[in-house]
Amino acid sequence: MLYFHIIMFLIFQVAANLLFKWGSLAPRFFWWGFGFGNLIGVTSIIFMISMYRLMPAALVMAVGTGGAFLLNQIAVALVYHERISMFGYVGIALIFTGILMTAFLNNPAAT
Repeated sequence: MLYFHIIMFLIFQVAANLLFKWGSLAPRFFWWGFGFGNLIGVTSIIFMISMYRLMPAALVMAVGTGGAFLLNQIAVALVYHERISMFGYVGIALIFTGILMTAFLNNPAAT
């Protein structure tokens, strides 16, 4: 059940951010992107609250917030064809490493 909450949180976060980006493309899309992005974004928080019930807070922040950041970077690059610099990829790799370290090396339940 935990993995379901994590996956749903990440999916909803990426969908919300793609809608925010879409809303920024033209003035006529702004309020639609704002409204639908927030509707989906608020829904993702329900999954995050469930994650807080099931995991330590530091782990939720690393996996949830860090994972959402990484997936949003990749999704925006793929959907909207925005380039990521070499240093951007290095940053993504470092954040991914930090998520893994927090998840596997800083989890009190694992020790």
